[in-house]
Amino acid sequence: MITPAIVAVLLAPLVFLQTAAPLAPLHAVRGNTLRVDLPGVSSIQVQRDFRYAGSHRFILRGVADAEQHAFAAMDATGAIERFYWFQFESLLPAAKGSYDYSKDTPLTIAGLPWHGHLRRYTAPPEPDGDQAALYKLFAAKGWRPPLPALRARLVYLPNPDRRDELMIIYAEATAAATQPTAKESAELLQRAQAGLRLVR
Repeated sequence: MITPAIVAVLLAPLVFLQTAAPLAPLHAVRGNTLRVDLPGVSSIQVQRDFRYAGSHRFILRGVADAEQHAFAAMDATGAIERFYWFQFESLLPAAKGSYDYSKDTPLTIAGLPWHGHLRRYTAPPEPDGDQAALYKLFAAKGWRPPLPALRARLVYLPNPDRRDELMIIYAEATAAATQPTAKESAELLQRAQAGLRLVR
């Protein structure tokens, strides 16, 4: 996920550069299995009650190559109750620095080091951000994302230079708009991991 600190180090003309031609996704999905092919993870399996929303790949804020895949569980009206958002992201060669999740909570999942962070969505996403891009996949299906929603972000940095990442976000519709309690956070992390199977 791109942070303002990473954006600031780039030359101004590059900050909001968008590619003219669409980029083809590099990671395939078969059924509810997403090919990952990163060190330590070959694929990720998502529970069968989630439906695949699709994928796309784009240049995020002129800084990174981003590829998104999404799975969601909806009610009968198309309102999303839960979703998984997978994002493969790599900083472009012109981008300085690296990804920094030192303030997140360290986690071990499937024997690999991850960084965890929890928050609640209480407002629509920024129009030029990756969350807004993800919601376009839902809109194309006629599915409505939840608001407010409680979300858990899990990030895996597969390489020592920390310029590539796999981000997994799990979110659930909620009635409350306040910050999650410690108990809510712990339970959400458990549900986020329970709905996935990481294949080495």
